[in-house]
Amino acid sequence: MSTTNLRDLFESAVALAPAERASFLDAHCPDAALRARVEALLRADAADGEPVSPRRLACLAHEIGDEPAAPPAGSRIGPFEIVRVIGEGGSSTVFEAHRVFDGATQHAALKLLRQSLLSPEARRRFAREQRVLLRLQHPNIARMIEGGVAPGGLAYIALELVDGVPITEHAQARGLAARERLQLFATVCRAVDAAHRALIVHRDLKPSNVLVTADGEVKLLDFGIAKLLADETGPDATVLPAFTPAYAAPEQIDGGAITTATDVHALGIVLGELLTGERGGGAASGGSHAGARNDAATPTRPRIGGDLGAIVAKATEPDPARRYASAGELAEEIRRVLEGRPVHARPQTRRYRLRRFVARHRGAVAATCAFLAALVGALGVALWQARVAHDEAARANRQTQRAETVRDFLVSLFEAAQPDLPRERRPTVEQLVDDAGAKVLRDAALAADARADLLLTLAKVSGAIGAYEREHALLDRALPDIDRLSPSAPEARRARVLRASALVAQARQDEAIALLAPLRAPLVAEGGADAVETLLVLVDALSAANRGDDALAVVADARAVAERVGDGSDALLLHVDVAHMRILVDAQRFAQGLALADAAWARWTARPREASRDALALWSSISLAAEMTGDLARADAAYREAIALAERLYVRPHPDTAWAIGTYGSFLVAKARYDDAEPYVLRALAMRRALFGDAHPDTLNSIAALGRLRSGQLRRDEARAAFEEGVAVCRRERIRHNVCPRLFGSLSQVLAGAGDFDGARARAVEAVAMQRELTGDGSAQLVGPLGFLARAQVAQGRHAEALATTDELLAIATRNGSAASKDAIYARFQRAQALFALGRNAEALELANAVVTAQKERSPDEKSTLFAMLALQARALSRARRHDEARAAAVEALAIEPRPRLLDPALPAELERIARGG
Repeated sequence: MSTTNLRDLFESAVALAPAERASFLDAHCPDAALRARVEALLRADAADGEPVSPRRLACLAHEIGDEPAAPPAGSRIGPFEIVRVIGEGGSSTVFEAHRVFDGATQHAALKLLRQSLLSPEARRRFAREQRVLLRLQHPNIARMIEGGVAPGGLAYIALELVDGVPITEHAQARGLAARERLQLFATVCRAVDAAHRALIVHRDLKPSNVLVTADGEVKLLDFGIAKLLADETGPDATVLPAFTPAYAAPEQIDGGAITTATDVHALGIVLGELLTGERGGGAASGGSHAGARNDAATPTRPRIGGDLGAIVAKATEPDPARRYASAGELAEEIRRVLEGRPVHARPQTRRYRLRRFVARHRGAVAATCAFLAALVGALGVALWQARVAHDEAARANRQTQRAETVRDFLVSLFEAAQPDLPRERRPTVEQLVDDAGAKVLRDAALAADARADLLLTLAKVSGAIGAYEREHALLDRALPDIDRLSPSAPEARRARVLRASALVAQARQDEAIALLAPLRAPLVAEGGADAVETLLVLVDALSAANRGDDALAVVADARAVAERVGDGSDALLLHVDVAHMRILVDAQRFAQGLALADAAWARWTARPREASRDALALWSSISLAAEMTGDLARADAAYREAIALAERLYVRPHPDTAWAIGTYGSFLVAKARYDDAEPYVLRALAMRRALFGDAHPDTLNSIAALGRLRSGQLRRDEARAAFEEGVAVCRRERIRHNVCPRLFGSLSQVLAGAGDFDGARARAVEAVAMQRELTGDGSAQLVGPLGFLARAQVAQGRHAEALATTDELLAIATRNGSAASKDAIYARFQRAQALFALGRNAEALELANAVVTAQKERSPDEKSTLFAMLALQARALSRARRHDEARAAAVEALAIEPRPRLLDPALPAELERIARGG
């Protein structure tokens, strides 16, 4: 039986009408086994799911032979032992498998690809793609564990084993409402977007590759696997297309360029199926390749109306350029639907936007309409009675009344604080503000503009002393009067700026940006000191929202406006410098931030000046930038100067004081001066809880500092409790701030120390994914989370992954000028550990020597870290047969007390052997 006969029989039979094929095979194919194979090919050709081009089908028929039997249970592929078959497709067979790793059993989904990798180039390409996929870490993407080539050249890939069902089945079985389905789908889009930002396209998204576990967690399967399957090159490539036609984009069918838009197209089809239970046709719905090409221009879509129908239509546009620009943009579109806001897929007519607004605020719109109707009626009765002379008199009266009110208000403040009262009866600032506010609100004869002006002034005083709840209350009380004024009135703009400033202080930066962004262009055009101050509030909001490039652009606008002011521009330019410096430090561009701070400080001290918030901001930024660039003596002095200045400026608890105290506490913890650090850490935490409550980034920073303090004091249960508290707040309140990835990473480190390596790695992966979503790939803020991930990978023995992680971390640290920071030093140590475990001893030893030297210079009091570094140095020296040096390093390590709790209990015995010269 030859493959030529098989091919000839198939090509003759496929040309016949289906009804004539059986009689043809009766006459020309007496061999039952051969006939079964021809019939299998005919069925594959007629199937809806897998169209194959004639050229590829001919190649496939030429190569086809008896299909090898699946490896039986108990056989091994690479390090994995087969348990059972759990899935089979045209390109691979999937097994449940396990291996014993560091004494624990690790379960995996083992995908055995049908294509062989026989040439060196094919194997190199497979290894390259495998390294890329190993770096894809996201909590909603099933991770790749490893890949390899089995005997005979068959490639295999080990993936995280996910116990779940396709997203469409999950939605149907649970009877999910449309809103719940959309929330699930948005999670899928965000995971796809994270992979796209890592330059990985899925190419085969469909419900069976989007699983939902029993507890509702989304997991995407097979990311990047399609590219591994499709990377066969040359004119005689025989692999089946690595996609599912029902979900494929036109460019896949036609052999065009595969981009992130290809995945967006598949997501659109999945969305339609998720909402309706009906699968819209992809670029092809079955038949031949030619038929697929003809159908590509007119994919069928499930019947969905309104906004969701427009979204599906836009996502599945035949032209990739007309689809959503990214999966993240599609996720944002779904968020707009969930919030009842206009979607970009619909024409933004006034009528449509009005309908969306009314749908979002039905009750408020009805009440407003009723109020307006009554108001219009009342005005109609009153307008005919008005006289021009009366209006002029009323205006003059309001001006006089406003001046008298301000005068009386100031007099009442001074009278209430008269010095002849006993000290215990003198009112506090808060009491003065409350009394004055009540007085303003009681005066019914007060004009709206005067009342608004006074309430805004009181609100500003409240914000200056850190009384944010009182500030918001006063702003709310001023709103009815402000609403009656013209939008261009000074009070209306003051209210908007004060509200935005208060929102930034409460970590509600997105709301602040929405208030101030429309004012940017008018402020730049108008100029003046008030314009500069308003632009700088917008800068703070953008920086807090991790929009550093936008913040820098607005700082440039503010600087240009300040330079046009003339008299007083020095003070304004200092405000601008302080804001600019904060952006650089927040972005971890410490060297640039320190240079700018030094220049600003030189201008500040060029003439005598009073203590101010600007000076405090300068000291705070200098201290942090000096620490991160390795100038620890200068950092220590600057931190203490900042605390002293804050306590001179603010008698009562204030956010600036809490910041200065808290950052110094964290600095002392990092230097392992735990007893010195404790009062600062605890004081800052108590102050921030009182000022902000628990769900504020500043409070979470103090909780993280407390966890690090307790960890350094070896009070591990308390450390874990602190980190778990912070993580719980981040999850519960859905806080989008850089402190949350740090908390997840710190919890990862504690879990690793307790031997929970799977939990440690899971939290570290979450930390990295969260940080990438917040600040993007390559951002300076990724250094910390990547460091936590590298530690977890080393602890789990995932040394190749640890090398890739530390490569990324150190490249970022070098770019942002923090190569001498604690995070960078520890990353080099993790890299040295991984190299040592992989047998690359010369490289490991070079790094071990460098990190021991750096640690002794930077943090000699951090004994546990120094012990671990010396231990590695001793082992690497011993392996290099440099026994005298190894002995010295081992003796030095063994002299450290107290000993850290070790993951490897055999390490002390090994060090003692080295110390004896063994």
